[in-house]
Amino acid sequence: MIQTLEEAVGIVREIDSPGVRTMFDVHNAINEIEPHAALVNRYFEYIRHVHVNELDGKHCGAGTYDFKPVFEALQRRGYGGWISLEAFDFSYGAERLIEDSLRHLERESQQLTS
Repeated sequence: MIQTLEEAVGIVREIDSPGVRTMFDVHNAINEIEPHAALVNRYFEYIRHVHVNELDGKHCGAGTYDFKPVFEALQRRGYGGWISLEAFDFSYGAERLIEDSLRHLERESQQLTS
């Protein structure tokens, strides 16, 4: 089991193929010691996909996770890949989950420094 982004990047480096990269997943980075934005910045060249959700697995905006530092790091580095919503609690219903998440992420994105 891979526990950290550093371990995932180590495997990517070992494989040493431009077709193999990793992802950054907010929820799965819950036990990382460093701030998530610092990790994204450090391992940016290896990240090709980003999953966003609250640390407890709920949809974006249903908790208190501050997405701005991660988004700022991605923006600063010129990230052009996918950012996808990952949720584990569907009790809100799919439509509300999507609408609430998109509205929350749009608000977070509008607050980014250029």
